[in-house]
Amino acid sequence: MTELTNKKYSNGSVIAFLILLSGLWSQELRAQQLPLYAHYYLNPYLYNPAMAGYAEQSSAYFLYRKQWAGVDGAPETQVFTLDGNLKNYPVGLGVTFINDVTNILGRTGGALTGSYEVNLTPIQTLRFGMSFQAIRNKVFFDRIRAEDISDPNLLENVDARTVFEGAVGLSYSIKNLRIGFSGDQLFQNTFDHDEQAAFRTLDYTLVRHYYTTAQYLFEVGPNVTITPQVLIRTIQGLKSQYDGYVKVGYKDFIWTNLMYRHDIGAGASLGFKLDDQYVFSYAYEFPTTDLNIVGSSTHEFMLGIKIRGGSGGISNISQDQAKELMENSVYQEKIDALAQQNEQVSNQLSRTERQLRTQNQEIERLREVVETYQSDLKKTIEELQAKPDDIDQLQGYYVVVGALHKMENAKIFQKVMKREANLDTRLVQNANKTWYFIYSDNTDSVKEALQKLEVIKSGPAMPFIIEEPWIYKKEER
Repeated sequence: MTELTNKKYSNGSVIAFLILLSGLWSQELRAQQLPLYAHYYLNPYLYNPAMAGYAEQSSAYFLYRKQWAGVDGAPETQVFTLDGNLKNYPVGLGVTFINDVTNILGRTGGALTGSYEVNLTPIQTLRFGMSFQAIRNKVFFDRIRAEDISDPNLLENVDARTVFEGAVGLSYSIKNLRIGFSGDQLFQNTFDHDEQAAFRTLDYTLVRHYYTTAQYLFEVGPNVTITPQVLIRTIQGLKSQYDGYVKVGYKDFIWTNLMYRHDIGAGASLGFKLDDQYVFSYAYEFPTTDLNIVGSSTHEFMLGIKIRGGSGGISNISQDQAKELMENSVYQEKIDALAQQNEQVSNQLSRTERQLRTQNQEIERLREVVETYQSDLKKTIEELQAKPDDIDQLQGYYVVVGALHKMENAKIFQKVMKREANLDTRLVQNANKTWYFIYSDNTDSVKEALQKLEVIKSGPAMPFIIEEPWIYKKEER
């Protein structure tokens, strides 16, 4: 902060002036009292308490943000979050610790969060969340520099006050779309900073902040996803602002994110995940306002860890509960049967029914499609499958693991088999071109085809196979 020359001031005028000056540093944020984050797209719990425990694993994140580097008194923020869900229950829990300093104003706080999930349909989910916060606001009077340090209107200590606040959140998801809304500082508490001996008082009132978000996940290839996201930030009494994000990810291993903040700035981030557990990401932002004259930029770092073996999965629930959850679902019944018979794939089944819905929405689609023509498929298999005593022929035999009418559904099924069982498959049509058969192997020998069929039956792909694997004897066209 620049030095101030103090002559004679009215009671508390120096303090009021300095608080006003501190606010001018933040004019770009239009009286934003809560920190901005570039990594909200990785950790949505930062802004919305409903997202506590939404992920399949418990997560711990540490975030450090240095805004407008090189500008004296610019905002600096450290945040730690930890969240997860309770096994066998649709309940999420989270804790947050934050330290935020802007010029002579500082805030240290902690929050406890609880969330609850309601499954509206197999592909629709509604989450509610609430946070209770303890906020300690500080005014660093000792950072004030003046020519006349004996001025009685100056305070030379750090004055701190504590209040309790609250936040609520809501999140709705359907397939690849997620919409959220949250509100923070709902109680609008006031901090009274004063020095009784000099009869000086400074009031600092919290205002409500509201956040509205929307994002959609596009799967543009077997390993590439694009996720656009919009965040609308509304501060009570001020005009709304929006942030736009576009995240491009490869195999959930490495990603980049482009960002634009309306009337504030723009930036980009780059991150990666190691061992499907450790998260590292860095974001760089530059201003598009008058601050670009001084060349100030913003840096944000995030470190995270996905805690394995945390919240409940299928292997942690009872058999009766698993059967009830998987009732009327062909694929889920097969998963339940395999969980009882084959311990070798227990790690693959160590997910909750909620996690299976969010990660395997393709399976839900295929299940609904297959249920409409199961009897037709059985008749087709009876007509076209090879017999053990067939004579070898040149046109070949195919080990079929699934059959669908539409190519787009067949492609989705191929992706499911690769992701869940690491099984490479190809497509072949029957002579009437009414079916797409998804097969793992083909050969000119019926004996060899039967051997490969037995390998498939004993492997990890069985829970996801439509009906039972069988040998298709290619027809003459």
